[in-house]
Amino acid sequence: MWNSARGQLSLPEAFVVLGAVLGAGVLAIASAPEGSTIAIWWPAAGIGVALLALTPRRWWWWLVPGILAMTAAANLIEDRPLDLALWLGVANASEALVAAVFLCWRRQGPPELAGFDVFVRLLVAALLGGITMATIAATAIAFLVDGSFPQTLRSLSLSHAASTLVILPIVMAPPIRRPRRLAWELPLQLGVLIGVTALVFAPNQTLSLEFLPLPLLIWAALRFDLGIVAWELAGFAVVVILLSSLGHGPFGFDFERGEVSALGLGAVLQAFLLASALMALPLAISVEQRRRLLQRISSSEKLTSATLDTTAAMILVTDLYGEVVRVNGATAALTGFAESELVGQEVWDLPLAPPGSSGYPAGLPDEMNAQVSRETDVVTSSGDKRRVMWNTSFVLDERERPTYVVITGTDLTPERTAAGLTRHLLEAAITTAMIGIDPHGRISLFNAGAVNLLGYDGQDMVGTSFVDLLDVDQVAQRCHGATGEAAFQSLVAGIESAGATPPRDWTWTGIDGRRHTVSMTISIAADTFAARFGYLCVARDVTEARASQEMLIAALEKERLAVQRMKDLDEAKNEFVSTVSHELRTPVTSIVGYTEMLEDGSLVDPAPEQRPLLQSIARNGQRLILLCDDLLTLSGIDSGAARWERNAVDLSAILAGAEDALRAQLAGRQLDVVVMSADAPIPVLGDRVQLERALTNLLSNAIKFTEDGGRIEVSAKVHGGEAWLTVSDTGIGVPVEEQEGLFQRFFRSSTAQERAIQGTGLGLSIVAAIVATHGGQIDVRSAHLEGTTFTIRLPLARG
Repeated sequence: MWNSARGQLSLPEAFVVLGAVLGAGVLAIASAPEGSTIAIWWPAAGIGVALLALTPRRWWWWLVPGILAMTAAANLIEDRPLDLALWLGVANASEALVAAVFLCWRRQGPPELAGFDVFVRLLVAALLGGITMATIAATAIAFLVDGSFPQTLRSLSLSHAASTLVILPIVMAPPIRRPRRLAWELPLQLGVLIGVTALVFAPNQTLSLEFLPLPLLIWAALRFDLGIVAWELAGFAVVVILLSSLGHGPFGFDFERGEVSALGLGAVLQAFLLASALMALPLAISVEQRRRLLQRISSSEKLTSATLDTTAAMILVTDLYGEVVRVNGATAALTGFAESELVGQEVWDLPLAPPGSSGYPAGLPDEMNAQVSRETDVVTSSGDKRRVMWNTSFVLDERERPTYVVITGTDLTPERTAAGLTRHLLEAAITTAMIGIDPHGRISLFNAGAVNLLGYDGQDMVGTSFVDLLDVDQVAQRCHGATGEAAFQSLVAGIESAGATPPRDWTWTGIDGRRHTVSMTISIAADTFAARFGYLCVARDVTEARASQEMLIAALEKERLAVQRMKDLDEAKNEFVSTVSHELRTPVTSIVGYTEMLEDGSLVDPAPEQRPLLQSIARNGQRLILLCDDLLTLSGIDSGAARWERNAVDLSAILAGAEDALRAQLAGRQLDVVVMSADAPIPVLGDRVQLERALTNLLSNAIKFTEDGGRIEVSAKVHGGEAWLTVSDTGIGVPVEEQEGLFQRFFRSSTAQERAIQGTGLGLSIVAAIVATHGGQIDVRSAHLEGTTFTIRLPLARG
């Protein structure tokens, strides 16, 4: 299986690993003992095999020459002859290619090191690669530098095989998990391994204690993931090789004394590393397999538990001696007995056992692969009786030997109850007609509802044709002229895919000749195993209902016409108001203009007694102009003709403009007007002119309905993600019971009418319309003679 946790190398990563081949080769040659023509360990071999195994094969055509070049360069850096360096490069590249091809045969990347078969594959790949390299290199050394072919072959085979066997597990190991125990155990084990290794391979340490680190590697193999073991093994190998090549430890001491040659030292070290790898890696693989097996067993156990607990049927598991070892949740839920009351008892001694039971409810099957079934009564913890279908069978092991007995109980009580209820419904005097029909269209069941509807005797109708109940003309029209059984087959055509015919009105004729309109549905009648044994017709008398529907349809049609007429009248009213307002505004504007000219003496100076008359004319003319403007605004809103801008508007700036616009209305009044502007801009999205008009209308009402000496407050603020514009006064207020109609057109409160305060009753309706078109709301808080507070809430403009 491909190691998905590591994946293939990218192109930059491949170049980095190729550079590592060069670095590892230089380091290996530099650390070779004095007098040795070859390195005692060659980590570049394992790195080269890993490089090919972790890259796409389409890259091998340049990676193999790259490994050759890097290996040859490493030998040239250490002043080896050019011809020998090239031969060693060819040997290393061939080794990497042979080992990678064998390891990744018919695979994309190396297999995951999770089984002994893969470990054997790795071991064979390492040996094949080592032998390939050693054969080519030993031949070159024998001819070019007069080296010993057998000794070189033995030493290089071991060193390169050990390198591959130590380094490849790092990239082939499964992904490393991080269990909690690693938080303390891994640092402890690693510290002890480092300390013991430093002690065993210390300078001038001559005791043969090289076996001491091996139990620590076994510790890692037993406790940690395979990936951790692979890394520790590689690090241990590097440390042992370096220290031994410097003459430290028992291996290096023998070399320094001359008891072992350089080739002999290499062979001993490679044998030691191979023994360490062959001891630690298989053990780690075995532990990894055991962990995965335990995971599968745990998952299987969880799946079994989930299956048992989510199954609606009762399940009891007993041993071969009849002792209950497990029950599922449905058993406890259905019987009312807790699991602890059932587990551990003999199956025939259970509190839910059928009365007089002396064995398994359904008995034991005669054959191992068979099962037996039987119905019995079960007594629940509350004393109720349930009807249960029991099935008993053996659980067999892989050798077909019985290990457990499984008893499954299906509660049939609802089905039995439903069957009795169905029989009762068919025989009861209900108004719904239910008629059973056989596959040939003959009546097999005629319930009391059908008898009550048509008046026929139920027994007499059995065996007659169902089509004879239907109106002849309807059958001929809807069944394309067919009669008898052919007409019935036409009725049920297509019922297989649809499941039932759609409800449809038919005319049935009773025994007294009376015609009934019925809504009829025909469906397939089948048993539990979908074996069809006929059809079921369900019909309901809808004669009166259809008559009522026709009357209702006629009434609704009249209502629709009336509503349409009212809409036409409303549109005509709006058009009339708009036209009249336009026509009135022009002459009224002229009247006001000429009156102002007469008043200011532009033509002739008016007499003193004429000025009040001219002022009255101008004032009333302005009222008519405002009335026309209000009517035109409302008409535009109703018709949808009003086109308002949608720009960012600062509510704080609107307050100052509204105060200036009402300054003339405040002249001569003794009112305390307080405008509280916000410290920061309050942006909303809307039409500035219309928002100013809404605020002006509210302020105008506050001035109009507040007596002298009163107070008016205007404020704008941000509250709860909304912009609030509030106008509050201490005026005459609005009675609570009249506030529902406050925003209706031409509404005038009783308080305003009693005090004869002038107004058209259109201002608040215009305010409400403006606020609604801006997506906001307007709230009012008022009471009789207790003042009024209007709050406009608008959504803030998003930045």
